[in-house]
Amino acid sequence: MHSPYSPTKEEEQVSRRNKKRAHEVLLTPPDFATTTTTTTNSRQFSNTPEFLSSPSSPLSLASPNQHKYYNANLSKAQFNSILVTCAANLLKILYTKDTTTTTTKVKQVETKAFIIEVLRRSRTSIQSLQLTCFYIYKLICSSCVIKLSAHKLFLGLIIIASKFNQDYNYSLKSWCKICGVDGEERKNVQQLREIEISLLKSLNYELVLQSEKYDNWCNILLIFGYDFIKRQLIWDSTNSEIVWDLEVSSNTSKITKWFKFFKDLNIDNLNLLKISFESYFKSQMNQKVFVVEHRLSLGNRKRCMQNDATLIFEQPEAKKVKV
Repeated sequence: MHSPYSPTKEEEQVSRRNKKRAHEVLLTPPDFATTTTTTTNSRQFSNTPEFLSSPSSPLSLASPNQHKYYNANLSKAQFNSILVTCAANLLKILYTKDTTTTTTKVKQVETKAFIIEVLRRSRTSIQSLQLTCFYIYKLICSSCVIKLSAHKLFLGLIIIASKFNQDYNYSLKSWCKICGVDGEERKNVQQLREIEISLLKSLNYELVLQSEKYDNWCNILLIFGYDFIKRQLIWDSTNSEIVWDLEVSSNTSKITKWFKFFKDLNIDNLNLLKISFESYFKSQMNQKVFVVEHRLSLGNRKRCMQNDATLIFEQPEAKKVKV
């Protein structure tokens, strides 16, 4: 029962909304600079505080760990491609953070091809890949020495993330077949088991990422991956093309910048913030994101649409067992 001095339900709702707005903070990449309002093709994009609030569209019903959450800005193929790039670049950061303790060099093209092939064969979920990237981040911030190759490390982490994310998953024998080795050979299964145990120890068996931390991590991951895009050309509300930044010096600078960012990131504070890829995307209008009047040729569009990442999460499912 309310006393004469108790706030009404409407007042309580208004108070909660005001508190939520006060804690909403847009996370931006290191050395990020905002811009003022600009207009392109009669469309106005403003970098105002209203972008910090959660969108009132149906997308707000989707979770940041689903590609539908980003449908207003990215197609499913583009979303998948960015996630793969995130994993490859996080591995590159991990293996270049200390050149005195590891001689392994990450070859970007080969690493991305390996990641795509493992994801395709294993039918790995988007959520498992996001968790895998989180575990790579934890290894970046740790002081442990990485003795595994980038391919073995990624395979071990994707196995751990898949097992943590799903009760029913592949046996180690099946994982051997997925990565192209004989699953009947006991030594191959044993090697995979040793990789898994070694990585669990490096992670201190701390695998949980949930609630606001998980949502914010997913947004950070997309901002991180999107930073390696040179530009995105938007033709209409359903068609766009992303062009990757392939300049070595530019990518090296970004890797260094993000390494410092991840080292300084306090994951425990992620439940206190509201990180929005949507806000970051809108702030990139006319810097990296452009609305164009004329579409590209049909040939270029087909090459864009036929990206390997489109098929990453859509392959025939192999037999799974409870682990």
